[in-house]
Amino acid sequence: MNKDKYWAKANIHNLTALWRAAGAAPLEHVEHGTESATLYGSSRWPFRHWFETDTPLPDNRELRSILGGLPATAMVPVWGENRDLQAALSATGFERCLDQRAMHLTLADWRPTSSNPALQLRPVQFAGDVQTWVTVCSEAFGYRIDTAVIAGLAAHQDTRLWLAEIDGVTVATALLFRTGEVTGVHQVGVPERFRGRGIARELMQALLAHCQQSGAGRVTLQASEMGEGLYRQLGFTPQFPIFSYRRP
Repeated sequence: MNKDKYWAKANIHNLTALWRAAGAAPLEHVEHGTESATLYGSSRWPFRHWFETDTPLPDNRELRSILGGLPATAMVPVWGENRDLQAALSATGFERCLDQRAMHLTLADWRPTSSNPALQLRPVQFAGDVQTWVTVCSEAFGYRIDTAVIAGLAAHQDTRLWLAEIDGVTVATALLFRTGEVTGVHQVGVPERFRGRGIARELMQALLAHCQQSGAGRVTLQASEMGEGLYRQLGFTPQFPIFSYRRP
């Protein structure tokens, strides 16, 4: 396996391992010929459903049957340009709702470029912190995040939840999830009322410094169109697109 493919798989593995830590479970084991595929799904936020396998997907008829039976809340990611899966999703009433870019950074190549002492990074430690994190992150992303799921993640050994504060006011959130030498950066959220002040950049600088100090070799993330420019400036390299689908 070449390096690009290896690190692409590491990015996906970190993301899906986080979803499993958040409560996703195997739903269906599909045999096709001499190969098989396992469908995983989340009944609560983040509602992701995906096939985790290196083998081909089920044949078109069976794939459409499986997708058609998913719950109304299901969101299905497509890694890269998988046209067969995209066509099956469209045929079963799903529409593309989120475009992202998988990216990664080698921490040995990263150096901090700025520091804002006014921004303080504080770990989530108490029940009140969990609720603050959920409230601020929900506001930043514009959807409701399940408090019980985040409370469970806060207790997970591979997860670190962070609050970013200025003068005691929480202005941003982040979640770090470790899989081996890779740390994934997730849910970097700055509510609209705090945007335009360089908070996301300073938060990422602090998070990358923490990852470096903790011994991680690589950092992965999935960037929205709005955030991709910042991550490129920080040294992240684009890997592949992720298109997510759900029913309207």
